[in-house]
Amino acid sequence: MNSVRLHRHLVQALAAIGMGANQPQRTNLAGLSQVLAFSPNCHLATLALGLPFAGQRENLIQRLRRFLKSAGLQPLACYGPLVRHIFATWPDGEVTLVMDRTDLENRLSILTLGAAYRKRLLPLAWEVSGFGGSSAARQIALLKWVQPYLPCPPQVRVNFYADAEFRSVDVQAHCRTAGWHWQVGLKSDLHFRTPDAGWQPLRNLGLQRGDRCYRQEIYVNQQRPFGPVNLIADWAPAQDAPRYWALDLPADAHAWRRGRKRYWIEPTFRDWKSYGFDLEKSKLVDPGRLDVLLLGVALTTVWMIHVGEWLLHSGRRSELAPRDKADYSLFRLGRDYLQRARTLEQRIPIGFTVGPPA
Repeated sequence: MNSVRLHRHLVQALAAIGMGANQPQRTNLAGLSQVLAFSPNCHLATLALGLPFAGQRENLIQRLRRFLKSAGLQPLACYGPLVRHIFATWPDGEVTLVMDRTDLENRLSILTLGAAYRKRLLPLAWEVSGFGGSSAARQIALLKWVQPYLPCPPQVRVNFYADAEFRSVDVQAHCRTAGWHWQVGLKSDLHFRTPDAGWQPLRNLGLQRGDRCYRQEIYVNQQRPFGPVNLIADWAPAQDAPRYWALDLPADAHAWRRGRKRYWIEPTFRDWKSYGFDLEKSKLVDPGRLDVLLLGVALTTVWMIHVGEWLLHSGRRSELAPRDKADYSLFRLGRDYLQRARTLEQRIPIGFTVGPPA
């Protein structure tokens, strides 16, 4: 499939989903997504070379710059119909939300919320800010934004997993009000109490390397007591110190194993950075421009995962990865296939859903 025809099909697919953008914006967004799928990095001069538009390189760079600072484009509002599209055919009986933050050098921070799927995250929402941590208010704002698009409990169980940056009792209370289950990290100096003992810091549990313990029906945060919740405390042999999590479901080995899904966001960040799109190469310092670039990154991530799953279900995975190799993610399979399909002029599927074909 040549690049001009691929771009035309992408524009049509975005229009069919109902992406919240006008026709020129969809044209540029489709072009950005297309070039991100093939480009080794996000440097605008590199991206310009792959745009399926006529023009001199400098003119194409300027076109990208104008799109990244589009005054009328609200990235999350534009992306919302795609989130609805993902969950319209969601293949599982539960949705696991994972939130974390990643930094671009010491310039900007990206707060990201996604849905865990096959060792990666499908990006659902994000917020760009200056370098540094995020507040509970900003975290809850992303959770509230995505909430209307999620399947409704109790038909589908919704879980929220995050590390200690997202431990606020306000975040936990929001999950409780929404009818979600949650498991969030805690810091060792946070105080807790049990029904038969007073307040004490978590580090007083006295774990030794290799230990794991569970506590039920505790309260956390002495200044603003919250509970009852349950507690997992674990000191993995490879870790320098114990780690702690509060959760609403019973604390046991099953909950500990289930909670490992929160780490699936880390390879997704690597896909966005050094192992995929190489966001650092964009050198963007303006949060608004990075916000629009992330719209393209999120869209392309879902597309690549869709292509990777298409390869699995069509029996073509072995064209790109040895049968005995399990370390090829759907994202990598998707990007590798696009390169191969362009070389051999093969069909490139376009889609933004996951799960077995209907």
